[in-house]
Amino acid sequence: MKTLKNLKFILVLLTLMFINQKCIEDNPIPKPKSYLRIDFPEKEYKSISVDCPYSFIIPDYSIWIKKFKSAPNCHKTLIFPQFKAEIICSYRNIESNFFELSEKVRSNAYEHSFKANAIIEESWNNSDKQVYGYLYEIKGNVACNYMFYVTDSSNHFFTGELLFQTRPNYDSLKPSISFIEKDIKKMIESFQWI
Repeated sequence: MKTLKNLKFILVLLTLMFINQKCIEDNPIPKPKSYLRIDFPEKEYKSISVDCPYSFIIPDYSIWIKKFKSAPNCHKTLIFPQFKAEIICSYRNIESNFFELSEKVRSNAYEHSFKANAIIEESWNNSDKQVYGYLYEIKGNVACNYMFYVTDSSNHFFTGELLFQTRPNYDSLKPSISFIEKDIKKMIESFQWI
């Protein structure tokens, strides 16, 4: 009698284990969301060569080209192929319109404020080279994470905007943004007028 009870108990237990195993197989559990691992290259720099009134250094893993054929000659793009990112750069002569040019960059940066978590402004001043400017770091799921301008306040005005060729996702782009941020700052530090 006791053996029969034990046998029934074992059969019930085995049946429950089989049903439980079948439920697990039929209802897979999704894996947590993850992001790609990025292997960052070593930072090495080179000077650009252009027929424009400015010069600076760029990283070896970037390409300096004229992307838009109809744009003026000194409007170029710094492309980071590995990161699907680019810095669109433009140059203008200042014709008593310095305030309008600098205000346009500032207002373009703050147009992102409805989606931005924060906008951090940083000024740049190198009176020895007559290089002055502003850098706007725009945090959040926005199209442009960095905007900047460099000027001598009287003749030259150079701007740049960092864009990624992907849907904005600040969390996944943050490592690449931080990596390229150092290149932007190096570009501004090495900037000089010709």
